[in-house]
Amino acid sequence: MDIRQATLADQRELQTLGRETYRHYFGDLWQNSDELEQFLADDFSNEEMENTLQSPDHRWLVLQEQGDAVGFAKVHFNQPLEGAEGHGAKLCKLYFKPQSRARGLGAMLFDAVETAARENGQSCLWLTVLQSNLPAIGFYQRQRMHQVAETAYVTATQTTPLWIMKKDIND
Repeated sequence: MDIRQATLADQRELQTLGRETYRHYFGDLWQNSDELEQFLADDFSNEEMENTLQSPDHRWLVLQEQGDAVGFAKVHFNQPLEGAEGHGAKLCKLYFKPQSRARGLGAMLFDAVETAARENGQSCLWLTVLQSNLPAIGFYQRQRMHQVAETAYVTATQTTPLWIMKKDIND
């Protein structure tokens, strides 16, 4: 098992893994399949991937087992907390192939994200999580994150309630 910083050479693999894992875990939550496809097209577009893979304000981490990417994380540094005071590293994505869940890999990758945030002078790590995603909320609570606010992801056809969770990392 290896966790490393992703490069442009990982772009296609991250795009494929990102779309597949997102559809698996969250596809059924979308009421409009066209909105889902547009979200994925935007979130994993070539331009978005190239920009964030090369940006010093972003860090993509890949977790590999026997050379195969089984999970990844994306963190964006110096981001203002939505609906709360302060700023820090926003954990934008922490996704795993379904067969790689519940094996302790998420905690390992989360630790690597936290280390990257500390190394980049961030005072906290924060994220948004679906209020209905109790397994993810429990995972983040085990990583010592706590709810600080709520927000929503809004599209033309639906509003999805989210919690904002935070962990102070330089205390």
